[in-house]
Amino acid sequence: MSRLAWLAALGVLATACAVPLDPPPSGAPDGDEPPRAGGVLREASSEDPRYLDPAKGYDTVSWGLEQMLFNTLVDYDAGTTIVPELAESWTLSPDGRHVSFALRHDVVFSTGRPMTAADVKYSLERLLRPAIHSQGAEFFHGLEGATDYVAGKAKEVRGIRTPAPDRVEFDLTAVDPLFLHKLTMPFAAVVDREAAERYGDEDFTRHPVGTGAFVLEEWVYGQRLRLARNPRYFRAGRPYLDAAEVTIGVSPQLAWLKYQRGEIDLAGIPSAEFQRVLADARYRPLLLSRTTLRTQYLGLNCEVPPFDRVAVRQAMNLAIDKRRLLELIDGQGVIATGILPPDMPGAEPVPGYPHDPAAARRRLEEAGLAAGFATTLWASRDEGSMRLAQSMQEDLRQIGVRLALKPVDFPALIEAVRHPGIVPLFLLGWEADFPDPSNFLTVLLHSRSRDTNNNTFYSNPEVDRLLDEADPLLDPARRFRLFHEAEVQIVQDAPWVPLFHPAGSAVRHPRVRGYELHPLRPSHVEGVWLAW
Repeated sequence: MSRLAWLAALGVLATACAVPLDPPPSGAPDGDEPPRAGGVLREASSEDPRYLDPAKGYDTVSWGLEQMLFNTLVDYDAGTTIVPELAESWTLSPDGRHVSFALRHDVVFSTGRPMTAADVKYSLERLLRPAIHSQGAEFFHGLEGATDYVAGKAKEVRGIRTPAPDRVEFDLTAVDPLFLHKLTMPFAAVVDREAAERYGDEDFTRHPVGTGAFVLEEWVYGQRLRLARNPRYFRAGRPYLDAAEVTIGVSPQLAWLKYQRGEIDLAGIPSAEFQRVLADARYRPLLLSRTTLRTQYLGLNCEVPPFDRVAVRQAMNLAIDKRRLLELIDGQGVIATGILPPDMPGAEPVPGYPHDPAAARRRLEEAGLAAGFATTLWASRDEGSMRLAQSMQEDLRQIGVRLALKPVDFPALIEAVRHPGIVPLFLLGWEADFPDPSNFLTVLLHSRSRDTNNNTFYSNPEVDRLLDEADPLLDPARRFRLFHEAEVQIVQDAPWVPLFHPAGSAVRHPRVRGYELHPLRPSHVEGVWLAW
């Protein structure tokens, strides 16, 4: 759920000819002006959010808006460090199975009712109710008693305790080093119990009540959405904005033109315009760029010949010209040598594969395939994916691999790769849910994940052992060392051709101050202000 994805969902990643912005007005540079209150941040979206109920929303548009309406116990800073939000502090028991939070005393819902520990408990139990059908429920099944509660055998989750109005405690069935990260997700946002029960599960999304910096003022479905400043927000003086407005139903092309005309304040940079924007000195102060926790990769099905042979998979790694792929995305990223993005906590350099077609041919000879072979690459039918696929098709032709391309709709691609023996090669990307190596290595490459996200059907008992040993550890140094050992072995086994780690880019209107892209979540706008 990166901010780049949020911008894409807002419909501002476009391809269109454009009239350059007038030069930004002269004045004090960013950082030299004191923030001023007032004004409306203007954005555009090709579609409405699916939900404004944090228990239900799991799309990028919904998350970006829910983050403005609600708060969680903890959140991330500008990077991937967890910081207090509704909680003042927390303590972890020595065995790692008990977490206790002290809550802030100055938090009220936008209705004016004080928030207490009972609201935290209610919100998480609501999330777990089967009737909600929340995609976030699975993240909290490790709470003591959650299974009984979900099955209707208990009226409450015994692992969520509220010994005082300003204290909430969690008991886990097993050590979970990711538990705090799970509590940063919008799913775990605290909702107003009175409002949720008054409006019901269906209507709460149209009448959301939280503790966030903004409140829903207007939502005309298919036309516009306006979030107004919450005067009861617990951070004094925030937000600076009077409101944020989203115009709904704006095509990507129209959104870019609106930005050019100064009608909206934030935009992605169209590929067709990127080099021109980059070269224009007037845009440089307005450019936003941030690497994200993503990896684009070519998946090799380890159970489909000839990719059941390591030498063949290594040949594929040696054959691909990743530098040319990076050029096709306007240089917006870094070449991948391993699985983990470079900004991932615990990531260390991994010896990868150089672009060496001669060495690739030798690997094929070792595998008894000196004459090459034919295979099929499945990829999403969008223009960007097809450009990458065609580039790799040419690379592989140089070593005798005859690659047919099979463009499919993205949902069909995701469905196909999960079935053994159907897809020999596929082009996909993965973005972290949590800033932890397990979210790539265990989720995507452990043998037990072959029924879920291990779409290469890769299996190595030694890698499994390393991942299993690392997963429950609370000591980051030991945990990261084991994950690194596993990643080195995975790269040697070559179930993937790691291609690149994309970066997010955007431009802002000259009047927008304090807006930053985030590597993992939609950007917070409570600190954004308008200079004029």
